[in-house]
Amino acid sequence: MRKWIKLRDLPKKDRIFRIVNLGFMTLQFLACVGLAIYYSCIGDPNNRLLTSIGMAFVMVLPLLLELIFKRRLTNILFLLYQIYALIAGLIGSVLNVYYLVSWYDIFVHCLAGYIFALAGIFVVSRVQDYKKLNKWLVLLFAFCFTMTCELVWELGEWFSDLFLNQTAQGLPAEGHTAPLVTDTMLDIFCNFSGGLVFALQFIIGKTTKCSLGINFLERELVLKRYDESLQKVNMSLNNVLAVSDNDEEVQKKE
Repeated sequence: MRKWIKLRDLPKKDRIFRIVNLGFMTLQFLACVGLAIYYSCIGDPNNRLLTSIGMAFVMVLPLLLELIFKRRLTNILFLLYQIYALIAGLIGSVLNVYYLVSWYDIFVHCLAGYIFALAGIFVVSRVQDYKKLNKWLVLLFAFCFTMTCELVWELGEWFSDLFLNQTAQGLPAEGHTAPLVTDTMLDIFCNFSGGLVFALQFIIGKTTKCSLGINFLERELVLKRYDESLQKVNMSLNNVLAVSDNDEEVQKKE
């Protein structure tokens, strides 16, 4: 994350990108609120009211976290989050497309596997010096991270179905649980496939002259390294010491 910088102080390119992200987020939030009102008016026949309210909160969650921690997400990460929230949340859950299009759930989980792997790069760069990490360890962490996210996702579906009377795991035949198990395992396999696509892209991008966008993604997701941060800290300390020395010399002359 970047330290908090006022919108007007951001570079022009970042400022425009940021405005587009915020506009995209606002439209999705208003759409979820509008659909929640609509579902409440028609009696919520498809059990979508609670989902709409929850997704409205999910849409603005990155901005809330930024305001709380006074740190900005990278523009590309913010955009990826909004795109995924649109496809999986607003279109898939709130508009009930999961039940209208048979292959849509498969597509969403494959996409999730890829996007969560990218988020893994962002996470590992927050806690380690990314430049010094072995590329295979980065790949392993990103792949494990996306599978962990899928685990949390499936637990969330199970929790919402069991305790909130939702239908995130599908609609099993009466007295049978096999369809639910099949849905969960298919979701995990699709997430695995999306992570595998990222792994192949990463391997080709790191071992051949064709980067396949990996270099760009790394530049966008990995903003600062520990060595750069230490250099800035050392420069600041040197400046402070230099000012102190100058003050002492002035006092001695006086």
